[in-house]
Amino acid sequence: MDTVIIAILAFVPMLLLLVVIHEWGHFATAKAFGVKVMEFGIGYPPRAWGFYTGQTAVLLDGQTQLVGLDSIADLRPGQYVRISSTEDAAGNLVARTIEVPPPGSRRRQSALQEVGGDESLQHEGKVRQADGKGLVVADMLWSLNWLPLGGFVRLAGENNPATPRSLAAKGPGPRAIILAAGSLVNAAFPIVAFTLLFMLPQQVTLGRVAVTAVADNSPALASGIRPGDVITVAGGRDIEQANDLVRITTLRAGSEMEWQVERGGRTDLVRLTPRVNPPPGQGATGIQIELTEPRTETRWSPPWTAVGQAFGSTWEMLTLLQQEISAWITGARAPQLSGPVGIAQITGEVTQEGGLRSWLLLTILFSINLAILNLLPIPMLDGGRLVFVGLEWIRGGKRIPPEREGMVHLIGFIVLIGLIVVITYQDILRIAQGGSVLGG
Repeated sequence: MDTVIIAILAFVPMLLLLVVIHEWGHFATAKAFGVKVMEFGIGYPPRAWGFYTGQTAVLLDGQTQLVGLDSIADLRPGQYVRISSTEDAAGNLVARTIEVPPPGSRRRQSALQEVGGDESLQHEGKVRQADGKGLVVADMLWSLNWLPLGGFVRLAGENNPATPRSLAAKGPGPRAIILAAGSLVNAAFPIVAFTLLFMLPQQVTLGRVAVTAVADNSPALASGIRPGDVITVAGGRDIEQANDLVRITTLRAGSEMEWQVERGGRTDLVRLTPRVNPPPGQGATGIQIELTEPRTETRWSPPWTAVGQAFGSTWEMLTLLQQEISAWITGARAPQLSGPVGIAQITGEVTQEGGLRSWLLLTILFSINLAILNLLPIPMLDGGRLVFVGLEWIRGGKRIPPEREGMVHLIGFIVLIGLIVVITYQDILRIAQGGSVLGG
């Protein structure tokens, strides 16, 4: 039970963080390009809770219809309303209908919202003030929803350019930026997180990395490495921890590199090529190592140095991810897929073992994965929507009919949900049998 609690406490904040920064990218760029943002949601509907913000001005004219109230003067601050608005020549929203629905019907779609037709903006919210000329309404909904599988930003007219202040009315360039912004923020998050990590003082154990064993038929044996050698430099980097050597050899797998080793009171240089797909338990070079003459130091970096280190660490993560994907493609390794349950288990195990720092490193890794996954040309995901924007640009501005694009995304959504259900079932089955995504 303790393991389950740790997994939940570690996974939920991670999910919230990654979802919020991703959707904030869409939100911020949409606002910057003048697209009306209707809702910022955590999780997927049905809605559990929400509140409205904003100061949207809506004018009245002689054609405005009032439904559920006799006069605009009857509106009170905080009252919930549904509005169907069009846009005048000056860019102002003008109400075609203002409806005060009866109690208990707020969540039901109102047929009266369709009075404005396809060229109207359907929005809802809480009245801030109202007079004979118009009203100001808080119609930006921040919602918390029951299905904790991600989040969304709902924009006006995502597929209808006739809707005022709509996403679809923007050109291919702005739409592509808005669609890609979530992944771009996820890709930028590791820079910020790594910078903070390097700036924080931390205790590190350093020493001399000594070879204790060399495997047969390994790159290390072929290069002349033998037990007792102390590795001081590899690939141009000082080696002060065993992890330093593991990281640099993994990053340089498949490429020749130079090591500086100390043996018998002298320093020698050796060349070797770490293996891309080594035998199990041997590592890229085929050596076992231990830390001798250990010492503990407190290390931290100033901001100007930490930023450079953050870019380097992010690049290393991308390189390792590229190597992993390449191994899947070549069949050297099978991909390990996990759904929400499996990811929660991984997060809990890593956090329990390594604490807050390991949790943040795992969050960085998932953020990079999320950035890449969302840009893949998969229907329903941002990358799938970008494909349609690209096709529109190639076709000289001629759009794929919205109903056809919507059908493609619906099919993609169904397939994706089905895949998640299957993977989640496998995750639950594995956990019930005492297994772990990480092995063991």
